[in-house]
Amino acid sequence: MASLVASTRKRAACDFCDACIAHIRPTRIRPHAHTTIAGRASSSAPIQHAPRRALLEPRRTSQNARHFRHLSTSLGTSVTSPEPAGLIQLTSRRLISLSGADAAKFLHGLVTNNVDQLSRSPFYTAFLDARGRVLWDVFIWPAVDEHWACQIEVDANEVESLTKHLRKHKLRSKITIRPVGDDELRVWADISGTQPEDLPLSTRSIKDPRSPRMGTRYLLDASYEPQERQSMQSYRRWRYINGVAEGQEEILRESALPMESNIDLSRGIDFRKGCYVGQELTIRTKHTGVVRKRILPIQLYRKGEQPPSAEPDEDFLAAHSPTGWDGEVDSGTDIKELDADGNIKKGRATGKFVAAEANLGLALCRLEMMTSWRVTAEGGSLRPGAEFGVQGKNGELIRIKSHVQPWMREREKELWDKGRPQLAK
Repeated sequence: MASLVASTRKRAACDFCDACIAHIRPTRIRPHAHTTIAGRASSSAPIQHAPRRALLEPRRTSQNARHFRHLSTSLGTSVTSPEPAGLIQLTSRRLISLSGADAAKFLHGLVTNNVDQLSRSPFYTAFLDARGRVLWDVFIWPAVDEHWACQIEVDANEVESLTKHLRKHKLRSKITIRPVGDDELRVWADISGTQPEDLPLSTRSIKDPRSPRMGTRYLLDASYEPQERQSMQSYRRWRYINGVAEGQEEILRESALPMESNIDLSRGIDFRKGCYVGQELTIRTKHTGVVRKRILPIQLYRKGEQPPSAEPDEDFLAAHSPTGWDGEVDSGTDIKELDADGNIKKGRATGKFVAAEANLGLALCRLEMMTSWRVTAEGGSLRPGAEFGVQGKNGELIRIKSHVQPWMREREKELWDKGRPQLAK
């Protein structure tokens, strides 16, 4: 047996000669097999290039795409969207270049995630203020340079503010900061689950960690033009279905908390990390083991309409009503429980309205008051059949139904259950 083990180890350690290597056929990677940084387990991972389409996988035609639109949009963990194939240019996002000998060390002290100067994998993170409130939610795109460098992807309306913030903290750090023009690089998203065939080999990509179904993001040269393209409306609607907030119109600057904005569930916080701006409150919250409010997907409906199902497996897009909803509710409006007559009760709000695309949207919800999600041993106060509503701009009462995505419960349990009493979910 010992000789067998020894021979096995010896064979495992053998090398291929150059002649053999030249004739080895490269392994093709299926589109959904590439996962860039979900956990960022390796600190020395190379830059992620976009994988090519599998050899025998047929390309979805426009006719197929139209048919695919009507498939079920279960709130489970499917990685594909019912939207037609095509890339979406994220015009709501812009880039800031950060380079120099001290770039990694400098950024590490300002964001919630770990910045590893040996890694070239993109990742999601956030900037906080000293009180632990979110300033900006960002993606970091490491770049090839003499030293570690990156592009910081941020809300397009916040480029100037973030640039000033970085320069304020620069002090004597050897770094260079400059906004990246829209004629240099652009951010794209693929939510349809199809892998474009014409992507350049140098494409940087990340499997969006904010939800298992958010697809892939790409950083591409401004000259690139996809064969098929979809609208920002499709992207926004798909984010809302999956409970993903983005930008400072939805994650309010200097007001939102990272856990309430699901940045922890989005793999955007490294709780083992050392000192960074805003760490104290973030770590203290982690040690308490309780997050009472989170941003959740919601459906809006009116009196007399059938209330949405309480189960998270319904077809959200089938309930999508594109007319008569946009702009009817101000962001930040209180959500309250309704009484037996369908009127808004007085007293404490159960949540706050965030945003909507037609009758699908996001709201910051008190979990134990608006959902069956238990986060404390005492449990919540949700009554069977309870309805919630918000006052529209024109005074009309609009009802709201919140939903908890299964992946949210799974990731929350993974992150927060250690060291706290087990709760019935």
